[in-house]
Amino acid sequence: MLLLAVATEKEIVPLKHFLAAADGVEILVTGMGPVATAANLSHYLTLHGSRIHAVLNIGVAGAYVNSGIAMLDICLAQQEFLGDFGICMQDNIQDFDPGLLKTHDPLLLNNELLTGFETIINKHGIACTIANFVTVNCCTGTTKRGDFLREKFAAGCENMEGAAVVMVCKKFNLPCLEMRCVSNMVEDRHAAAWQLAEAIEKICRVVEIVLPDHLQKRSK
Repeated sequence: MLLLAVATEKEIVPLKHFLAAADGVEILVTGMGPVATAANLSHYLTLHGSRIHAVLNIGVAGAYVNSGIAMLDICLAQQEFLGDFGICMQDNIQDFDPGLLKTHDPLLLNNELLTGFETIINKHGIACTIANFVTVNCCTGTTKRGDFLREKFAAGCENMEGAAVVMVCKKFNLPCLEMRCVSNMVEDRHAAAWQLAEAIEKICRVVEIVLPDHLQKRSK
């Protein structure tokens, strides 16, 4: 089984009919943010992890200005960073003293799963960008903070759940993949310019196109 993890019900509404007929897919609405995601995904995998072969985290994202990523682009994560874990200053976020922390493994996403989905996406002629993602507890509301995060992590976009999914999947020894569609640019907050509904429609359409190929490959 492939577990499709999504932050909100709203982000999978366009997939309802497809998923109702799909064989080999389970759905988990994790809730928004890294804490809810870690708690709910851990609970689900504790109960049902023996039948899950991989986790696909989908949803929307905010793209950093000057990252080369534009509105409604499809993005795949190659690495996740905890963007606001540290000391929050007026203009930046400082890292904790390394002596306070144990070394953590990089939050790299499974290369085989990433490569497999990239191949399927390309086969269907869908444009996508592979980039570093940043997971934040607070959605970035200024261009200045977005520029800081883009530069600090060499990142393309941000979200609120991805790093939690990667960390939990590592604990359960499960491969995972994160795929998102850009709903907004990370700039001085202007929600009227967002294309949230369009981004949800697009990410769901892409999932509906590429998921059957992945499941078919798994069944061989």
